[in-house]
Amino acid sequence: MESKEFAWSWVTASRRLSPGPCELVFAFLASDGQTTGKAIIYDGENATGDMVVTIESPANNGKAFSPRQPVYCRRGLYVTFSAGDGIFVQWRGLE
Repeated sequence: MESKEFAWSWVTASRRLSPGPCELVFAFLASDGQTTGKAIIYDGENATGDMVVTIESPANNGKAFSPRQPVYCRRGLYVTFSAGDGIFVQWRGLE
């Protein structure tokens, strides 16, 4: 697959990333030296969707979510971000 097939975002506040079906490929949560990082990724339009993964990382560290195969999200992709520096998310849109 060529990289132009993929979308990515650096997320520092909860928001919808994909409005339609997509495949979650990778996520990396970065934490600053002060705060434990936390983010939750959902299959859906908001935080009432189906939870895909909760990522937590200790202060001054990072945590990757790298599934062996992309995770199909049929209703879109939404991320809640509650602490840390931010979360890098990469996905592939299917529309």
